[in-house]
Amino acid sequence: MTAAQDAPTATDARLITVDVWTDVVCPWCYIGESRLQDAIEAEGLGGQVHVRAHSFELDPTSPVGGGQDNIEHLVRAKGLPAEQVRQMEAQIKTMAEEIGREYSTERPMANTRGVHRVMQAIGEAHGADAATGFFLALQRGYFTGSLNPFEADVVVSHAVAAGLDEQAAREALEGGSHDEKVEAEVREAASMGARGVPFFLFNDKYTAPGALPLDGFRQALRQIADEARAERGQA
Repeated sequence: MTAAQDAPTATDARLITVDVWTDVVCPWCYIGESRLQDAIEAEGLGGQVHVRAHSFELDPTSPVGGGQDNIEHLVRAKGLPAEQVRQMEAQIKTMAEEIGREYSTERPMANTRGVHRVMQAIGEAHGADAATGFFLALQRGYFTGSLNPFEADVVVSHAVAAGLDEQAAREALEGGSHDEKVEAEVREAASMGARGVPFFLFNDKYTAPGALPLDGFRQALRQIADEARAERGQA
């Protein structure tokens, strides 16, 4: 489900395609995607922007199945004091609340490869929109504290809702299928200079690392929409 492989068709009337490399446990990805959606609406581009999620793993060495939370993970992985991590989470929560989003500061933590494999399986079977919808539902639920994306039944039920067969979902989640697709997308992002996520690619031309401010997204969308209209000969 790479950006090049899933290009929009000639009949797609949308002005902008936004490819975003993201991980389900990435708080800045959650903030960035929220700001992007707000910017789309603020610029009057509802229905004109095609958002496609792509795989990226923040920490491929995280243990499968977890057994730790986000605070413990950063203390162990980064060597940060627990109180500093809690302060960081509180700051992100404030940012989320400023844009009207819920944010749970204490969350389970584990390896995300299985979720990415399922997203790739959905993309292969049903296309980028179904895969993106599945992934964003898990990411939003994770950060609002309404679901645990490391519970197999949670992931499988969301995959089935996205159209994937239950057996195929469990095989992708628990087995090694689609690993190569996950790794290909990570390499694709790295080839464009991504060193972390979120990482955005607009209309296969312009890249933007990190969660841009709302005004930054609005300006980018406005300029790219104007350029797309000019290329299509629209007023």
